[in-house]
Amino acid sequence: MSHADATPNPRGAADADAAASATFGERLDHLCRNDPRGPFTNDQVAAMLAEAHLPTASGTYVWQLRTGRRDNPTKHHIEGFAKLFGVPVTYFFEDTTEQAVNRLLAMLNDLKAKQGVTPAQLHAQLESLSRLLESGVTPEQVITQLETLNRLNEAGVTLETLNRLEDAGVTSIAMRAVGLSAQGLTAAAAMLDQVRRLEGLPTESD
Repeated sequence: MSHADATPNPRGAADADAAASATFGERLDHLCRNDPRGPFTNDQVAAMLAEAHLPTASGTYVWQLRTGRRDNPTKHHIEGFAKLFGVPVTYFFEDTTEQAVNRLLAMLNDLKAKQGVTPAQLHAQLESLSRLLESGVTPEQVITQLETLNRLNEAGVTLETLNRLEDAGVTSIAMRAVGLSAQGLTAAAAMLDQVRRLEGLPTESD
């Protein structure tokens, strides 16, 4: 039986914003082809599910889903695929989430050529951005976050450094500022200055 080809999909960010609703198989196939760690064959996806202790599936079953020959995956399998690829479960059902994630995938794959960025780091970044989507952050804000990370990377700030900052809570605080108006940013800065004064730390003006 011939399995679906795993050649990377050349579809770019513009196509990811297309209004047409994709099927479950098309969305799963897009993930297999465009995962920053991939592309993956059906047998590789099956092996990765088993290694991650997620609901198992044979290579043939993955092929059937990707090609639309089977269109009734179980809830556990859907959740397993979402976990494996680091995307929200709603990727498979909501057009806006699918379009946002596909755009993120395109942007992350563009970073593959950047020095010091590994596929594993890109996948971890996708997981982080997907968690933001699940928490209610809008797709536009998440895209802005990735564009900011891209600019920082171009300026020589590595993802390893950003991950250390995230562990320290710095990027989490910065993300909350995305989308605020100029007045909102000024108010937020003033409150941070006040907290710093209360803790005996110098403010920016100091």
